[in-house]
Amino acid sequence: MKVLIVGANGKVGTILAGKLWAHSNFSPVGLIRDMRQQTKFTALGVPSVVGDLEEGVSSFLPGLDAVVFTAGSGSRTGSEKTTDVDQNAAIQLIKDCEGAGVRRFIMISAIGADPNSESTRIQHYLRAKGVADSRLRSSKLDYTIIAPGSLIDERGTGRVQVSEDLGFHGYLPREDLVECIIESLKNFNSIGKTIQVVSGGQKVKDAFIGLIGGGLPPIA
Repeated sequence: MKVLIVGANGKVGTILAGKLWAHSNFSPVGLIRDMRQQTKFTALGVPSVVGDLEEGVSSFLPGLDAVVFTAGSGSRTGSEKTTDVDQNAAIQLIKDCEGAGVRRFIMISAIGADPNSESTRIQHYLRAKGVADSRLRSSKLDYTIIAPGSLIDERGTGRVQVSEDLGFHGYLPREDLVECIIESLKNFNSIGKTIQVVSGGQKVKDAFIGLIGGGLPPIA
């Protein structure tokens, strides 16, 4: 499965690139914004392409089997940049995937993402993510939305708690989020699902099977 990682230079994207490259069923390609970032991906053995998500990346989509959207405006940017990247660029990528016939789309969202969020802390971010998620749900794509709790840099435990509605926020190491992304790509029963995930007591694969059932990869 040839997978484009959008936002590959971020923390989650970098971990995902290395993990997918080590997996015999996947062939990752990292989308980066600056040629200087290619050195890192060359060292990982992962091919990369340079493009600006906000300007559109449709030229990179032919021949792909899946896209993973891990891009984000970052905590140091203002609300306008959040709208540009987390909402508008994500929606444009969804449209481009529809046009190019790239059906598999994994969206990294957040617990609480909602177009009408009333969060007192990160309302604009959650609304932007919610709008993008809603567009993806109405698309023709074979999507999975993974909504983690607050991401942390601690070493992953390989154990999580998942639900379509956890009812609380929680935390999740980025390494464990990556394992959830890979499990979603492998398990076709994740298609059409929004899966909230935080640290927990079950192995990632067991947690996913318990929630959505087992399944072979859509592409071997």
